[in-house]
Amino acid sequence: MSDSTLIAGAQVFDGSGGPAGAADVLIEGNRIAAVGSSIPPSLRGDAAVIDASGATLIPGLIDGHAHLGFGSTVEYTSDRRETDEEKGLLMAHSGRVLLDSGFTGAYSGGNRLPRAEVAARSAFAQGWLPGPRLRAASWEGSAGLVEPGVYDFPGTAGRVSDPGSVARFVDEMADIGVDIVKLNLSGESAIVAGSSRIVQFTDEEVAAASAKAAERGVWLTAHAHSADAIKMAVRHGVRAIYHCTFPDEEALDLLAAARDRVFVAPTPGIIYAHLIDPAFPPADITDMQDAMASIKQVVPELKARGVRLVPGGDYGFAFNPIGKNARDLQLFVDWFGLTPVEALRSATEVGGQLMDMSGELGLIRPGYLADLLLVEGDPVEDISILQDQAMLAAIIKDGRIHKLAAGRRGRRRVLAAR
Repeated sequence: MSDSTLIAGAQVFDGSGGPAGAADVLIEGNRIAAVGSSIPPSLRGDAAVIDASGATLIPGLIDGHAHLGFGSTVEYTSDRRETDEEKGLLMAHSGRVLLDSGFTGAYSGGNRLPRAEVAARSAFAQGWLPGPRLRAASWEGSAGLVEPGVYDFPGTAGRVSDPGSVARFVDEMADIGVDIVKLNLSGESAIVAGSSRIVQFTDEEVAAASAKAAERGVWLTAHAHSADAIKMAVRHGVRAIYHCTFPDEEALDLLAAARDRVFVAPTPGIIYAHLIDPAFPPADITDMQDAMASIKQVVPELKARGVRLVPGGDYGFAFNPIGKNARDLQLFVDWFGLTPVEALRSATEVGGQLMDMSGELGLIRPGYLADLLLVEGDPVEDISILQDQAMLAAIIKDGRIHKLAAGRRGRRRVLAAR
């Protein structure tokens, strides 16, 4: 049987931000072999055909702040009291739901079972479990490096700075095999009132984490709301900064200067879930309201300064479940003033850069990995359609067809796995 698939007659948005255009796309194995208005029969051979007429083909979406380990999806609500074995199964379930939602890539924002996430990364990559292309993370280190899932956010007052323990934490996580080590450099007012403004680690501790991360070849991610936490993250080479809620002018200048090495995920989805659709009101509603007002001003400023923005709104909680992830793209447009094209590029080409796979992920071009999404209609005209799974006619990850609407099958039967 041929290992080729021809997606015929699509309107192709290639992820770069350029205009969409009619084209056929040929997949050979797990990569895109050709993109063109007419791929000759000699090249396409006996490829299986997907009829894409009237639909838009885009690169698979990438979530820059994924929490597969938190366990709640649009299909299942976790009370977060499951056994570790059940949590591992929920991680696999969450990966499948995220893929069902059109996200073929995920950059983890932390979890309570890093060994399980490393295992999920391998299973998803090998294809025997359905899930996104995954960068796995540590549990979220908080002040004093208390155990996973404990978020009391005491800050640095009343404790002695301990850079050695932070370096050991990075070492231990690297030994497990994670790609990313996450530190909560600020607290979280949604959980502990007022703590978003409180720095949780000393400068010496973050410097030690940065040195050890460089030595071990892992990336650092920071949960950082306050200006001081943001500045600490940039100074010490943190690669991805989450929230970035209350920067001052100095922080904005540092982010702009570091724009070629840093990514910011402003996480509007979790704010929306707390304030606009409040199934779970935050511990400090005033600070959350301040956060919403601030981030609506901050993100356009970051965009104007050329800082790379990625979607990922803390999905995985019961009140903000995985499966709603595409809502972030709508909020990038409605709250931050990005065009739909800019929002889509943040989730495709820029997402590929975040995954450290620039040149092979996030664009529809020959030689790139075949992570693709066929959408009924045009998300450039109406980005909200990406929130409706029924509008996702085909989902392809690593050249494998995860989903294909029956009406899109072409001249011969296309198998869901090869």
